[in-house]
Amino acid sequence: MTRATPNARRGFTIVELMVSITITSVVVAALYSVSRSTTETFNQQQRAAEMQLRLRLAMERLRNDVSRAGYMATPNSDADPRVCPKPTPLLGAISLTPALPASSPVPNTSDNVFIRPMTMRLVGNFTTADEYLVESISGNRIRLQHRTPQWAGRVTTATEFGRIFTPGGGRTRMIRIMSPSGFMQFVRVVSGSWQRFDAATNPELIVSPPPTVIGEGAMMGAMMGCGISGLGTGSTVAPVDLVEYAIRNGSTMRAALPELYPADPTEAALKSDLVRSDWTLDTTPTQIAGTAQLVGEYAVDFDATLTVDDATGTGQVVTRSLPFADYVNIARYAEDLIAAGTGVGRIPQRIRSAVLRLSIRDRAAEPSFGWVQRGAATDPLTRFRLYTDRPGASRVRTLTSEVVLRNIAARGLR
Repeated sequence: MTRATPNARRGFTIVELMVSITITSVVVAALYSVSRSTTETFNQQQRAAEMQLRLRLAMERLRNDVSRAGYMATPNSDADPRVCPKPTPLLGAISLTPALPASSPVPNTSDNVFIRPMTMRLVGNFTTADEYLVESISGNRIRLQHRTPQWAGRVTTATEFGRIFTPGGGRTRMIRIMSPSGFMQFVRVVSGSWQRFDAATNPELIVSPPPTVIGEGAMMGAMMGCGISGLGTGSTVAPVDLVEYAIRNGSTMRAALPELYPADPTEAALKSDLVRSDWTLDTTPTQIAGTAQLVGEYAVDFDATLTVDDATGTGQVVTRSLPFADYVNIARYAEDLIAAGTGVGRIPQRIRSAVLRLSIRDRAAEPSFGWVQRGAATDPLTRFRLYTDRPGASRVRTLTSEVVLRNIAARGLR
């Protein structure tokens, strides 16, 4: 047998090991860099997709409600000749009020410039798609016909009756009474009693003030066609609501929705959302407890403008679109009639569509996404400054959509 030489048993040298370790390290570092970049890109795409989903869902909810503005109500109770007598407060189908800079719900207003979120209020029937036939009206009592498809198929419990006519909790429901001749009046439901569709007794509403009735001793009302004739048989009633959309932050919303906002007040103030809520139809509306709903989480701007029918100097009517932030002309058509009162000369009945623009940010700021302030109000909103003491900004997505207001146009008022 031959003995193995020393060279046959030799292993790797230090130089060879160092070279192989260096090459391996470079490959691993490259793979880590590619993996990290891919992960960041994936996470960014996931956040963008989440923002887009939140934005689309919020806009869909907005569109649904805006399209019902004036539904089973009136575009402008002050100018509508078929609203008689005039209600208190005055009712307008849609109102738009920009936030004052000093009271903006958006954080860091000195950096996040040109943001004045709109508060939008809508008046119409947002409770049900039905109106209910009247059996008779006597004083402040309205008896309803309950052997009808609307009643037998939908108002099947006292709970559903209460949701439509007597919500409770200190809230009084306003209803519209429509006479067979097409005249409307608005009264409040004080109380009511539900009955099954096959009951011998009719369901009943107690209202205030008593509906205006045309009859002996009411000759002026008879000449105008104002009021309910006879027993009111054939008239209809429907609920009328006031719905508000506004951007709010955790400073004002933690009590209503505590699970959605940080406990720390400073952090809570940095989170702003688009919130939908129901309000009382009073001369001084108040938010109804328990009705706040978060529609667009992390919303930072909600703007709106209008397309209107306007009269020219020659008497012709032209349709024109108002630019965003044209607050003077927007108020001319969509000032809050409840707050403005009589004699303001506002013309919401000429609104034909609303153009909605909603912006929603990413949940957190990206250190690698540099902060650049907008130079003008017409510049797109793509970045939002969340923290002034940290680098980077939150990405922003914006969606614009136009909603035709058919219920206003259908009345044909000028």
